[in-house]
Amino acid sequence: MTDRLTVDTINSDQLDVLYERVAKAEQDADDSVAAATRLTTLVGKRSERAERAADKQRRRADVAETELRILRSGLRANGADPTQIQNLWAQIRLRNRQWREEKQRVEQAEAAIERVRALTDRWVLPGHISMPTAADDIRAALDEPSDTAGHCGGTLTHPGHKFMRLDVVFNCPGNTPKEPTT
Repeated sequence: MTDRLTVDTINSDQLDVLYERVAKAEQDADDSVAAATRLTTLVGKRSERAERAADKQRRRADVAETELRILRSGLRANGADPTQIQNLWAQIRLRNRQWREEKQRVEQAEAAIERVRALTDRWVLPGHISMPTAADDIRAALDEPSDTAGHCGGTLTHPGHKFMRLDVVFNCPGNTPKEPTT
């Protein structure tokens, strides 16, 4: 164990080292207090900003609820049923999603067909006698028209869904058209 320095035993060099350690400790403490102050200010500003954003969202929600209430009462006053309109909107969103999915499926199928065509083109060796090959059979199969390809172009009438006293008509997303039920 080291001997503890006393007033009688400390020399000037040891005293200088001790004063430097005390000054460094005081500086570290001041730096820590300053950092804590900056952090507190920053957290306070962010908290205020978050609180303002939350208040803004609450006000927007209140406005939206008021507008919805007014819209519903206006629809009822004109003889419409808001629930039917909500159901109609849900069906339109469903049809739109089905259309997007069908479009994506068609695009993927077209891309796959193009990849197969490119692959069969690589199978043909330039300068060789053209003989029927598997590549020709694949190209012929890809070029054949299909009765099920594409959309039927028909429309479906849904008489159970009325909007402002009009029947709603949906474009067929690829299904066979059905006769409307009356």
